[in-house]
Amino acid sequence: MTDPAATHGLWADLCRPDFSPAESDFSIIGIPFDGLASARKGASHGPERIRFWSQHMTPFSEDRTRLKNIRICDLGDIGISHPARDFERVRKNVAALPNVPILLGGDHSVTIPIFQGQRERFKDKRLGVLWMDAHPDLCDEFNGSKFSHACVLRRGLEFGIKPEDVCLVGLRSWEYQEIDLIENGGLNVYTAADVAERGMKPIAADVHKILSRCDAVHVSLDIDCLDPAFAPGTGIPDSGGMTSREVITLIKSLQGLKLVGLDVVEVAPPLDESEATVFAALKIIMEFIAVIVRERQPGL
Repeated sequence: MTDPAATHGLWADLCRPDFSPAESDFSIIGIPFDGLASARKGASHGPERIRFWSQHMTPFSEDRTRLKNIRICDLGDIGISHPARDFERVRKNVAALPNVPILLGGDHSVTIPIFQGQRERFKDKRLGVLWMDAHPDLCDEFNGSKFSHACVLRRGLEFGIKPEDVCLVGLRSWEYQEIDLIENGGLNVYTAADVAERGMKPIAADVHKILSRCDAVHVSLDIDCLDPAFAPGTGIPDSGGMTSREVITLIKSLQGLKLVGLDVVEVAPPLDESEATVFAALKIIMEFIAVIVRERQPGL
């Protein structure tokens, strides 16, 4: 039966069941897990609703970049019941991909094995990270777990990502155990207040300059980087965040960087009946895809 909500095929007509990673430009993997979220649950529903509404997207970016000639392979979901064991499956899947992974959380803890997989893929390369989040997630341990969604970037640094190759944008909430790394750890920190006061374009230019030194760049986007006015459906909405336009401006400014992956996490559809949060995530994903398409097909 045809889905009454669908106006296009899965992923804006860019995905077919017979596409394999080897013959595709992007691989989608869902990780429907929110067992390490410290506040409200609901992010485990993110992958299903993002996929559902991807059938309502069109194969264009907002500047009319044509996306019809690319292929997306959707590899389905990786279930997590025991993080210490099952995160290894995520790592192996990411490490083996021949194309650009787009991963759908899930709470932000799922990015721990994503970072591991990306470090394995680019083990002899300089891997940079653009981190968009209300929180730095630099705790060593939170609620008794080193796998908590509050510990993700701390684990990434332990995997060998260099602090000087990390740009954090949109921060506005802190734990005591994060402060020393934030203030003295060599990270490139741009708070949500910096964005409001300076404007996104000069900050985006700074980010581009820093990450241009890297051989590969992974983007990790917690939807709570957006102000709750734009994305209320998330576990810990924090006022004073970035606008949708500011985040899209930053994504589009990544043109020219060696982008190798994106994860979009903490989208919790049960906490937003309007599903505006899901559509915000989809908009960001499609604009990320368009950046890579423009890089590969100049003149579009």
